[in-house]
Amino acid sequence: MQKLFFAFIFLFCGLISKDSLSQVTTKVDTLIIQHILGNLQQLLNSNLDSTLIVSKETEQKAAQVNYRNGIWEAQMYRGKALFRLGFPDSSKLLLNNILKETQEQKCRLEEIKAHLALADVSQEDYNFTSAVENLLQAEKLLKDSDPFDLKFEVLNQQATTHRKMKDYTSSLKYFNILENRYFSQMNTVQRYTLFQNTGNVYADMKEYDKTEILFKKAYKLVSDTNSPDNKAQITYNLGALFFRQKRYKEAEDYITKSLETNLKIGNQIKIERCYRVLGSICFERRDYPKAKEYGNLALEIARKIKNSQAIMGNYNNLYLAHWNSGYYNKNITDLDKALSYYQKYNVLKDSLYKIETTAKVLELEKKYETEKKNTQIALLQKENQHQEDQILVQKTQRNQLIIGILLVIGILGIFVYFFYYYKKVNKLLRLQRKRILKQKSQISEQHNKLQKSLNTQNKLFSIIAHDLRSPLASISNISSLIGFYIEDKNYAALESTQRMMDQKTDQILDLTDNLLNWARSQTERLQPLFIPLNINDIFKDCLQLYQPIASDKGITIDCLKQEDLQIWADQNMIKTICRNLINNAIKFTQKDGHIKVWCESRDTSVLISIKDSGIGIEKDRIESLFEIGHKKTTWGTAGEKSTGLGLSVCKEFVEAMNGKIWVESETGIGSQFTLELKLYNPEIHSSMQTKRTIMSAPILN
Repeated sequence: MQKLFFAFIFLFCGLISKDSLSQVTTKVDTLIIQHILGNLQQLLNSNLDSTLIVSKETEQKAAQVNYRNGIWEAQMYRGKALFRLGFPDSSKLLLNNILKETQEQKCRLEEIKAHLALADVSQEDYNFTSAVENLLQAEKLLKDSDPFDLKFEVLNQQATTHRKMKDYTSSLKYFNILENRYFSQMNTVQRYTLFQNTGNVYADMKEYDKTEILFKKAYKLVSDTNSPDNKAQITYNLGALFFRQKRYKEAEDYITKSLETNLKIGNQIKIERCYRVLGSICFERRDYPKAKEYGNLALEIARKIKNSQAIMGNYNNLYLAHWNSGYYNKNITDLDKALSYYQKYNVLKDSLYKIETTAKVLELEKKYETEKKNTQIALLQKENQHQEDQILVQKTQRNQLIIGILLVIGILGIFVYFFYYYKKVNKLLRLQRKRILKQKSQISEQHNKLQKSLNTQNKLFSIIAHDLRSPLASISNISSLIGFYIEDKNYAALESTQRMMDQKTDQILDLTDNLLNWARSQTERLQPLFIPLNINDIFKDCLQLYQPIASDKGITIDCLKQEDLQIWADQNMIKTICRNLINNAIKFTQKDGHIKVWCESRDTSVLISIKDSGIGIEKDRIESLFEIGHKKTTWGTAGEKSTGLGLSVCKEFVEAMNGKIWVESETGIGSQFTLELKLYNPEIHSSMQTKRTIMSAPILN
């Protein structure tokens, strides 16, 4: 049993080790494939046949490890190589298939690369419409989070394509975007590429000064890196620029440096090109022997790499070199060779023309057959697609219906939630608003009460200071006079002094009662004790009190005959009101004047009137007559002092009993004070629960 257990453990560990080893191997293979793909671009520029072989092998290796992106990228290089080898249809078919697969698999980054590959072959085929469309689509698919290398490739290819279209403004626009927005993100090779390609645009525009500046920037960058290919390229470009400017010495130096680097690399295409340019430089300097030497070297390499265009160019250069050498040196041999090269040039030119024409015809035939087969395939695919579309439409409609129902339910749910949420919030806000308004009202009410209390205090102190002190000072002086008269035994003067003392004492008592009554009313502790009262009894008590005072001034008080009326009021309050009004009438009525007191019923109320024939009240004082103030002191007809406090007490008491008081007056004729109180109704008032009054208004004696 133990042996079986250990055997099982050993087998399990072996399987785990195998899986881990498989994963590590896959990662290593993926890294190797990525490295090969990185070198394929360089191989594409130097050896197309090798590019086909290596890309095919890389595709197979990527398929073995199921590296999908590696398969597509290897196929893209194969498509570019096929196009340059003269198989444009096969190239475009392959690249379009890659694009379709990336779209179906929703691999956005690989889709962008497929658009770039199609744009590359389209612009080489001078189909700029297709090239620009693919580049714009690639640019549209880009996102800010994508690798910068891919973004650089898209914008750089946009610029180089527009340069080939001779749209130099658009080309420079894309290069400027790269330099102004992304320069800090570029590595050395990308900055080198930017400077070199921008310089090429200015070279096409024949702005050679700007071209030289940019080429030299690129040359400086590449000098600090280990990149012989780029160094050889920019060195060649500088030499070609100087050749255009007829700066042949500098051109020869830079082309020679480029040749030396290319000889080390072994790039035969660029070696041939360097020899050809060196021959052109020597030709322009009339160094025909060297021109022929370089021309022969270039021709030999062109034949070796089977580059017909290069061969034809070298035939032309050798023809010109031999012709000028034979013409200036009178050398028949050179002239014969010149003729020979010229004939070869024309033969090859005609041959290439026929080949190109035949290739175009074959291409058209192949294109026609391909389109015919593609049409048949498309029809079959269309039928299958139609059936699949019907199924898909049904599924889509069902899914859309479900989604629609869910959306409606979701929206309704959200609506209901927010409806009740906002309803709740609004309710809380309303409650909060009511609470705030209530608190504000309470604060305002408390503020008004406090202000009223302060005003009451200030008014009370002012009256005490101004109106109470003066009579007390007079009494003090009278007391001194009494002592003086007693000492002098002037008893006749004592009698008049006594009357003066009584007058001042009555004035102080009257003022004190009014002050106490008014002050208590202001504290809001005033609650009337309503009882039925006979108005005639009230008049009788008041007249009994004030008849002697009126007689001293020669004033008659008439209480007019009237019906026996009962009012619903507080006894102390109504007596205080009547005393104050009669007292005021006596104060402000001249000697031999008269005062009338009467009452009359009106519906459910009683009107009590006190009319005098005194000095009257000015119209501008009537409005503020019942209000207390610092500057309201007036003087009676016999010099009696009045503060106006009694009228304020009258108004407070009348309003406390739910009544009204008003005055009608005319200066020099007299005044009439009228108050309106409730008429006693036994049916209504007998059953009411009355409350005891908090304060008892003092009665003047």
